[in-house]
Amino acid sequence: MKKRQQDDAITVLSVILIILAVCAAAAFFMHLLIPHQTGTPHGLVAMAIRESGDSVRMTGDPGGYSSIPRTVSGFDIRPRKTDVHAIGAIQISISPIIGDMAIDMDQTSITIIDAGRETLLTQKKASPLNPGDWAIISRYGYLPFGSANDDDILHAGETFDLLITLPETLYPKEHFTLMITPFGGVPLRITRTVPGRVTAVTIIPN
Repeated sequence: MKKRQQDDAITVLSVILIILAVCAAAAFFMHLLIPHQTGTPHGLVAMAIRESGDSVRMTGDPGGYSSIPRTVSGFDIRPRKTDVHAIGAIQISISPIIGDMAIDMDQTSITIIDAGRETLLTQKKASPLNPGDWAIISRYGYLPFGSANDDDILHAGETFDLLITLPETLYPKEHFTLMITPFGGVPLRITRTVPGRVTAVTIIPN
């Protein structure tokens, strides 16, 4: 009888230990996989970002607008100079690269490097966009509980279109680099060369 009771006690203890081990493992992996609500990546999210080199990714190629005053999505572009053969503004689309990481665009910096100059751009909430200004001009995509909203937090499933009025016009064959750096994240570097011919809207491929 005592032997039977001892066996039963060992079996119950084994089950309890297995349950505790499973719970501990689940908690550990949840910590690795789920980013903090601050938007700062950690765990496997941070590892993935370090491997990819970015916190955000670009969707498609940048589009360049010829350097003339125009209105795009309700924002008036005021380029540095008027020249139909040069690019005065650029539009790009970005989205988060990993999981549920939310990126506060109000704390994101955008810098452009061209011809040896490095310029930190200024975020604007309304028209017009003067040289060196940028703005979020559209938001789209799908969130877990609805469509993209009007705030400046870039969530998983969302894409933001950014419009940048260049501090200096760009001419054919000129090189430039855009750096988009979320707070606490890794910069996305976009390096491109202006095509040999600039039209009203020019796609700038890699």
